[in-house]
Amino acid sequence: MKVIDISDWNDHVNWSHMIDEGVEGVIVKISEGRTLSELHGKHISAASVRGLSWGVYCYTHAQTTARAEEEADRVIEALNALGYGAPPLGIWIDVEAPGTIGQDREDVTAICSAFISTCNAAGYSAGIYASLSTLTDCLNLNDLADYVPTWCAQYNDECNFHDYFPGRILQDWQFTDAFEIDGRNYDMSEWY
Repeated sequence: MKVIDISDWNDHVNWSHMIDEGVEGVIVKISEGRTLSELHGKHISAASVRGLSWGVYCYTHAQTTARAEEEADRVIEALNALGYGAPPLGIWIDVEAPGTIGQDREDVTAICSAFISTCNAAGYSAGIYASLSTLTDCLNLNDLADYVPTWCAQYNDECNFHDYFPGRILQDWQFTDAFEIDGRNYDMSEWY
């Protein structure tokens, strides 16, 4: 399934053209840290009305497990307020902010675990979004529960995730940040 991710930068989405291009799902930026994205509700509603699968992501700025739990709580509160139920494509912690990935691997792993565990405890599926280099260099992915899915960004002809993490769940591979629809570039992923 083709899945794009969108944020407040994508304020004028032509949903019909997107569907014509074969897009079947969207992952919406719901928050950055504890701050909700302005357009998350509009994007989720538009995807839902058109029958597209959808999920959400939080661009984390957490540097402690307590902050990661607060960020997860904010996402859960926002989803509950919207009333659409659990996102079919799940909740994702986007691990790329320099202040987060610049910490010890153990700390970054604990932050991811705290966010995911908080979402799971509230009845939501959650996973990690990161580049392959972040996954290999900045955290200990194999220290997380084996049921935790990964959305791996690697702009390449193929994804080498399983070369480094055999047996781990690769849910989604973001293969480009330049998929053009109506003259605008989108991040495009392949959903498994």
